[in-house]
Amino acid sequence: MQRIKTRDLAVMALVLVLGLFSKRIVSPVTGLLTDFFRIPGGSAAVGFSMAFLLIGRQMVSLPFAGTLMGLAQAGLALALGMSGYQGALALITYSLPGLVLDLASRLPLGGLPGRVLACALACLTSAGLSDALVFHLRGPSLVLWLLLAVLSGILGGWLAHLVLKRLENANRQERRKP
Repeated sequence: MQRIKTRDLAVMALVLVLGLFSKRIVSPVTGLLTDFFRIPGGSAAVGFSMAFLLIGRQMVSLPFAGTLMGLAQAGLALALGMSGYQGALALITYSLPGLVLDLASRLPLGGLPGRVLACALACLTSAGLSDALVFHLRGPSLVLWLLLAVLSGILGGWLAHLVLKRLENANRQERRKP
């Protein structure tokens, strides 16, 4: 059994909290767009939350860090009353996208394309599960809901890539110092 490093736990805790609260900060803004179309706003904001989980997934060497962070995020959302319409179903809608991040990290695609794909798939999973378990949208509303989730995931993957590149550059410069 692999020992978990304190650094890994700290990184996972930080990014899952940042992910949870970033969605809460971005949701009112995305709600302006989604309210116009009469669809729930979570799919347009989920990319910001997934970006942080993706950053954590990339920084931590544990095999199922994304799933673990998703479960912890669900528990925190439930404990703080932030799970919205999902209630206890948040355990599913938060942890399975984390699992998708874990599985997508095994794909041979790396860098920006891999990160964008991983985040978009995780957001699509989150939106699809939320719709299947809670919202039950149909027709054009469902298509728009899923499209917003994918677009949000693309943006989240791109932002995660920018942050990770900055962190990699900072680590490289730190190692060069005498």
